Amino acid sequence: MRNQNNSTPLALMLALAFVSAQVRGQVSKESDLRFKSSLVGGTLTCPQSPTIHVPLPLVEPARIKARLRTLLREGLDDDASGIANVAREKEIRKLANKLTRNKDEGRRKR
Repeated sequence: MRNQNNSTPLALMLALAFVSAQVRGQVSKESDLRFKSSLVGGTLTCPQSPTIHVPLPLVEPARIKARLRTLLREGLDDDASGIANVAREKEIRKLANKLTRNKDEGRRKR
């Protein structure tokens, strides 16, 4: 009874090793084909990356949020070091007000 329990994990490990070796073999064959086609003069193509289409009304607020997030993070780092950057604080205030105004305008349109 004890020998069967000890052999089960070993059999599982062997099966996984066999499967992963087959997968690696398939991947290397595909890359060999791409390499051979580039040497023979065939066209070598890159896979097309997915394109994300963002509606234009969402682009500007997203840019503002990204810039605001960056400025806030930099501000926290400087505050921890005891540095005050007045220009950054003004830009943070300006971006936050702009974001709030855009949000309020969006609510009024509904």
